[in-house]
Amino acid sequence: MSDLNELRVKIDALDTEILRLLNERSTVAKEIGVIKNRASLAIYSPDREMKLLKSLEERSTGPLKPAAIRAIYREIMSAALALEKDIVIACPGPSGSSAHQAALAKFGSSVRYENAPDTAAAFDLVATGKADCGVVPLEDPTHGFQSATLDALVGTSLLICAEIPASADHKSRFLVLGRQPSAPSGSDRTMIMLEVENKPGALVSALEPFRNMDVNLHHFATRPAEESSDSTWFFMEADGHSTDLEKAGLYAELSMNCRSVKPIGSYPKPQFQ
Repeated sequence: MSDLNELRVKIDALDTEILRLLNERSTVAKEIGVIKNRASLAIYSPDREMKLLKSLEERSTGPLKPAAIRAIYREIMSAALALEKDIVIACPGPSGSSAHQAALAKFGSSVRYENAPDTAAAFDLVATGKADCGVVPLEDPTHGFQSATLDALVGTSLLICAEIPASADHKSRFLVLGRQPSAPSGSDRTMIMLEVENKPGALVSALEPFRNMDVNLHHFATRPAEESSDSTWFFMEADGHSTDLEKAGLYAELSMNCRSVKPIGSYPKPQFQ
């Protein structure tokens, strides 16, 4: 029993030191928040988040597993965000909905959540500044791509800044929406929306620049344009950050064979464990 008591005393001392360091970290986080607010910078930085978590996993000598490190730091970063600003995350559906659960997994329990009646309303909360970010469903294994989200992406000025894969099956996917673009993380994807005329060969011609410039494509979805139009919206995810794709001339090349080209945001590639 004496050995157990000694170990508990050691744990108590370690907890005291951890708490001191967490409070010191929180003080620095508040100072960062002041700088961000003064410069009108986005509070949530998915590129910084990804680099931090990856660095922590690489520096860890165990016995904590990567999943445990991410879970612990999810709440540490959530508390830090809440100190930087009264963060509001908009989600469609009631508390406990799939979008709300995905948002909790991404932003933790210290930020504030605003439950919107539907996807369009979640977009509106972010666009009008009533929420800092939104979490909306993109795809699930039962219904495929979510038409409400794709339709809202057509007309919005919001940008995708992160993706949340559902931890259970990795087939349900959610998007994090913000008002500002995300900085390059070094391992990004960009969603691009193309308006293509409904005629034979139009899509093949539209996609040719991706092949010519060796840009890898991933998921692919479509939505019809307005009823009076003879166009189709094509949504695709391309490897690379939007700034690099633009510098390489991809968007200019796509415009040659598309009625319109709309990058909808870049975000770090999801890290599956």
